[in-house]
Amino acid sequence: MNSTLKVIETNGQYLIDSRDVAEYIDKRHDHLLRDIKKYIDVILTNPNLGALDFFVPSTYQDNKGQVRPHYLLTKKGCEMVANKMTGEKGVLFTAEYVT
Repeated sequence: MNSTLKVIETNGQYLIDSRDVAEYIDKRHDHLLRDIKKYIDVILTNPNLGALDFFVPSTYQDNKGQVRPHYLLTKKGCEMVANKMTGEKGVLFTAEYVT
């Protein structure tokens, strides 16, 4: 775990950038994006759930000037990611985001 999670406040909602989550849990960002997309696909099978309650799609400009995808994770999104993790990384990530 390399850093502290940076919380972004947008319209009264607290979010964490998927790039920061990936860095914090020592996971490649593209692998985290892949996992989040799978979670969203499952969430969308239930008409009573909304994917935006967990993951907000967004983009950023990389160092080369290319537009890349990322997600902003809500508290529910963080819980989803943390619940899928095992061991020390999962415990530390959960403790950091709930704090």
